[in-house]
Amino acid sequence: MNEFYIKKFENEDRIKELNPKQTLKNAGFKKNMSLADIGAGTGIFTFAAAKISKNHIYAFDVSDEMIEILTFRKNKFKAHNVVIKKVTSPSLPQSDNSCDCAVMCSVLHHLDNKEFMLSEIHRILKQNGRYISIDFHKSKTPSGPPEQFRMSEEEIITLCENAGFSVTDKYCLGENFNCIIFQVEQT
Repeated sequence: MNEFYIKKFENEDRIKELNPKQTLKNAGFKKNMSLADIGAGTGIFTFAAAKISKNHIYAFDVSDEMIEILTFRKNKFKAHNVVIKKVTSPSLPQSDNSCDCAVMCSVLHHLDNKEFMLSEIHRILKQNGRYISIDFHKSKTPSGPPEQFRMSEEEIITLCENAGFSVTDKYCLGENFNCIIFQVEQT
């Protein structure tokens, strides 16, 4: 297993800033809820969610290395409720209306087809489901991608509103990240 990614994504400063368990709770994630961690990486939010809820916690990733890390850590942490799913197409391998909450941390700005992924998130969320969007501020920060690849809060909000979400809360997660919480709009 490649320890490089764990050291990179789970350094003490990044974990302190993202504060995964509290960030999930602030978004309304609680006991008996299911969660989809899209672009789960090393599982920062996956395993925090598994400590809050014993329901299914789905970890989605496209990378074989990340799937290997997630599998190793699932076993290490005895996180029996974590379900790891490799994403091999633009669609998420998940049934409709099956999750209470979804999170993408530092993923949205990477996607070529942001609109389609947001429609997929909307599809897998239950009525009143929550989507937590965490991404880098669109300004120079101590870490993260070059500014030209980042998205402003306004851009993220517009994309999500067009996908059928409404903003319920937004706040700063330190000097690198913003957090915007969306809810599936009533139909």
